Amino acid sequence: DALPISSSPVAGEMQLHTMAMDGNVMKMREVKSIDVPANGSVELKPGGLHLMFIDLKSPLKASESVPVKLKFQKAGEVEVKMPVKDISGGGHLKH
Repeated sequence: DALPISSSPVAGEMQLHTMAMDGNVMKMREVKSIDVPANGSVELKPGGLHLMFIDLKSPLKASESVPVKLKFQKAGEVEVKMPVKDISGGGHLKH
């Protein structure tokens, strides 16, 4: 199954991104889908494959959860609640 572009009511747009090293520079780029192996899983996390929230409607706060719709090629649309975590060491998250 493949995980293409997703959506959430907390952002105007969501993109799937990956991060990779280019020499000593970490670069982020958008990907259109992520292959998920049959009966397997794919981890979304900072510094790797992740969802990018663009045009947030309000700041996200650590400890709250936000609804996200994931659209799978075969399984269809699945809505999940994703926890917001502060990975910056500060208060509000930018993405």
